[in-house]
This record gives sequence, structure tokens and C-alpha cells, in this order.
Amino acid sequence: MVLTWAVGAAVLNAVIGVLMVLGVFALMEKHVGAGAFGGIALGTVVVYAQATLGEAYLTVTVSEMKTLVILASLGAVVGVVGTVLVVKPELD
Repeated sequence: MVLTWAVGAAVLNAVIGVLMVLGVFALMEKHVGAGAFGGIALGTVVVYAQATLGEAYLTVTVSEMKTLVILASLGAVVGVVGTVLVVKPELD
């Protein structure tokens, strides 16, 4: 059960990572500070929401929680880095 949640979190975070990078780049094209602080704020909201949902719906051991967090983080990193490599923004 936890592995299913972990894989789902990884996929969801990859998608969120892609959308966040595109959104932050769009904001940064208009104002760098708005994009930077907007990305930090949105990232914080996503982490808080996922932690709150996980606490409400899951009862896991420390080992299972580590697996969940590692896979969710890996998904986010893949989404962010993959998008940056593909989009290659030019912020002047």
C-alpha cells in the first residue's frame, strides 16, 4: 500500500515539478523576484499539503516514511531538472 502511495507521489511530484518550473520561468520573464518568491511559496504549499494529506490518510513506519519521502523527492527532482534541460530558459 505504501509503495503505491510512494510511486503515486513520485509521479505527481514530477508533474508538479514540470508545472512549477514553467510557471516560475513565466513569472521570472516578467519579474525575477516574483518568480523566485512565487516558486518558494508554491513549493512550500505543495510540501505542506502533501505532508498533511499523508498524515491524515497513512499510518506508516519510519522505514516506509523514508521510502515515501525519497521517491516523492526523486519525482520532484526529475520533473524540475528534466524541464530545465528541455526548456533551457534565458533570463537576462
